[in-house]
Amino acid sequence: MGKLVNPNRDEHMQTSRLKKIADYLIQAQEAEQLTNVHRITLLRWSKRGIAPKPQKIGGRWFWRNSEIQQLIAGEWEAK
Repeated sequence: MGKLVNPNRDEHMQTSRLKKIADYLIQAQEAEQLTNVHRITLLRWSKRGIAPKPQKIGGRWFWRNSEIQQLIAGEWEAK
């Protein structure tokens, strides 16, 4: 008997790879430029659940690009 092949498997794998490529960390300065919102405001909003939470690495704040893009599009929701 032959293997069952899922025709959507390759498409799913490519979509997953693209999402991983598009989801990278951006520095606070870039997040500010993309949103037109000061980094301190983004930090305050993240504490209130209005904006995505950043990650602090080496004393600097970073946001996930995908979450900032969702915030800009009005699609971001607190997790």
